[in-house]
Amino acid sequence: MFDQRYYDAIMKEFGYSPLEFEPISFSLGGLTKEYLQRQWLCHMNGKSFANALSVGERVIATTGFGLSGNPHMGTLSQILRALRLQQAGIPVQIVLGDLDAHNGKNIPLERTRELAESYRKFILNLGFNDVYPNRLRSQFDSLTTLRLAYLIGHHMDDEMFNQAEEDLHGFYTQEGKVDSLMTYRRKLSLNLMIADFLELFGDGNFNAVLVVLGIDEHKYVSFGRQVLERVAADNSVAFCGKSYAAMYSGMIRGFHGYPKMSKSFPESGITVDMPETEIISLIENGETVTHFPETNVVYQMISAVSLYGSEQIAEAYEECRKQSERWKNIKREYAVHLSQLCQRWVDK
Repeated sequence: MFDQRYYDAIMKEFGYSPLEFEPISFSLGGLTKEYLQRQWLCHMNGKSFANALSVGERVIATTGFGLSGNPHMGTLSQILRALRLQQAGIPVQIVLGDLDAHNGKNIPLERTRELAESYRKFILNLGFNDVYPNRLRSQFDSLTTLRLAYLIGHHMDDEMFNQAEEDLHGFYTQEGKVDSLMTYRRKLSLNLMIADFLELFGDGNFNAVLVVLGIDEHKYVSFGRQVLERVAADNSVAFCGKSYAAMYSGMIRGFHGYPKMSKSFPESGITVDMPETEIISLIENGETVTHFPETNVVYQMISAVSLYGSEQIAEAYEECRKQSERWKNIKREYAVHLSQLCQRWVDK
């Protein structure tokens, strides 16, 4: 259920404009408005995408992630959300950011290529359908996207890159995980990421694209919108009349006080290769009680990193809010469920 107080608190915490980040007020395919509100925080131009879907236009949702290490819960949540969209009848693209990690995080290319294959097998093992128009691809293998990245680079400038830092960039810089400045390598990485979005309008020939990311990455979407507007005005690529939208999930908070779970900080959360005993211990004992279930790390995972249905998620919300005895049992049950999901990485 949508909680206006939680939404207002997030808008205030990060200084977001409610005019750009609207609460979800529509359904998508087989997903009701209420279900979408449990999985995502807000949207940008989402009604346009919903309308295009309802009248049978060629639409697709797209997400992706850098491959700097084995999946953590934030990454797994994005995969499972993509599965939910796909199961509701919406075509989905998942991009495996091997080149993004190589340039953006300075991970050796051989390692990112190994991770791309492991991620591909894992995502398929979770149930993703990669039959066209769905797509599951790495960046390394998409030459048409690399070509588009070069072409749209003509419409980019240094200030656009400087304005495109994700919300937690300062934190990552302070911890020595990324370059503090927008280096040429990071510009290449971001340029390619934007092409991952916009290529769906070009060679993909889709009329409406829904970018699905965490809200801390919203500036990437804004960058893509600026590029799309410049390209359309120049008529250099056939992007006119296309619908570009985004739907943002809230950040899964990290354990031990980290603002979010991240592969860059192993102690911040749970990864799919973590021993079952450690997973169970963190779920049962590592919770920090917050004002809203939406900011409680365990409830966030139950909502986004599970195969639970609407009724189970709704029950978890209420019991988390009350911090009841039933909530303790829910956490124990979820710890087993999550361990079984993570086992699919081992069994891929």
